[in-house]
Amino acid sequence: MGTWAKDWLSQHIKNTDFAYRGKLFLRRHYVVPDPYVWDESFLVNIKQLDDEHVGLFDAVREVEAHRDDQAVWDNMVTLFNEHFRYEEGMFTTILDNKHNIAEHRGRHLGIMNTVKVPPSNHRRITEFVKNWLAQHIKNTDLTTEGNDL
Repeated sequence: MGTWAKDWLSQHIKNTDFAYRGKLFLRRHYVVPDPYVWDESFLVNIKQLDDEHVGLFDAVREVEAHRDDQAVWDNMVTLFNEHFRYEEGMFTTILDNKHNIAEHRGRHLGIMNTVKVPPSNHRRITEFVKNWLAQHIKNTDLTTEGNDL
């Protein structure tokens, strides 16, 4: 390996990779339920959020059952938007400074950019959304559990 590459690698590790220390294993990959039904493992113990999560699971199942129905797709997108708007409004009430609000909002924006236009491959995007929602609730929303929201 050349001197330039060695220098670059040592600087990269010091300046970039160390930032990940202690963070790489904070997010786990959870099994996506099949059938895709909300269960108590997704409970965040905030009634409105739990109720909305149930509705999101239902909306994704509806899209899966009616892949070519634009109204069903639009309803799912609307429910996600409304849920995120409510959830993001609650962020300011988290007082423990452990919750990364910008990162959480970024995750919401990422999925909404993915689903804002109905895809040509509904099966693939529906599988992505199912996985995203399950991972998001357990890896991100559950970090609000126990906070007095």
